[in-house]
Amino acid sequence: MTLRKKRLLPVLIVCLIGSLGWKSYHSGSTLSHAKNNRKTTKHANLEEENKSHRLMENQTSKIYHGALLDESGLDSMVFRKAYTGYLNLKAQGKARSSIISIADFSLPSRLPRLWIVDVATRRLLLKTYVAHGRGSGNEEATVFSDRNNSNQSSLGFYLTGEEYRGKHGRSLRLDGLDKGFNSNARGRAIVLHGASYVGEHMLKSQNRMGRSLGCPAVSDKQVDQVINMVKGRSVLFINGISSNYRSAYLDEEVANRTLMAMQEEMNGDDLISSTENVM
Repeated sequence: MTLRKKRLLPVLIVCLIGSLGWKSYHSGSTLSHAKNNRKTTKHANLEEENKSHRLMENQTSKIYHGALLDESGLDSMVFRKAYTGYLNLKAQGKARSSIISIADFSLPSRLPRLWIVDVATRRLLLKTYVAHGRGSGNEEATVFSDRNNSNQSSLGFYLTGEEYRGKHGRSLRLDGLDKGFNSNARGRAIVLHGASYVGEHMLKSQNRMGRSLGCPAVSDKQVDQVINMVKGRSVLFINGISSNYRSAYLDEEVANRTLMAMQEEMNGDDLISSTENVM
């Protein structure tokens, strides 16, 4: 009995060592496999993110150059901000039109600084003059506010609202979307309207446009044309030089995802169309 135990002891030790070794190997293999899986997932996520960013870059460039916005004098970064906001608003179902209007108040009012762009067809529909609020400055808008009776322009994203006829004739209400920057637009009666103090004729007597009480006013000769283009819940972006302006609609991650979804939907439509043609 004692001899048998002595003979079995080395065998048991070898089995035990082998078992421990297998467990150690198996554990190390599992850990290594998990690490590889995490690396693969991280790499795939990074590739997807890079793909969406490239799509954003390409689409912005296609519209900017396709609509000849570079030749028209619209700053590429201002357009990118406006387009990013448009995609964010589209993702929320708020923007119903493919029209973006961009009023760049970083430029002096003696220059045409309102662009109306159809991003779906990549066309510049109109470039014209627009007034800023008298409280924002003379030739250039340098200060901005959303306060009542400030007579200042308000930066940020707007959606065009309903038409009405007031003291300026045919006008279009605006809904300010950036809280703290333009969300008081309705309360302040900030609207798009025509004005006799806007237009090239003003440059014959002075080096700037006239000024509003805070409204983005256009020429009274063009107001019908402008309203017809932008009505129907389209996006208006008023840009200006300000270190304080922030907007939730400048989220490029949301913009990227929206573009990806739009592309997938378009590819799906192309597939359906090709299938129907075959049938």
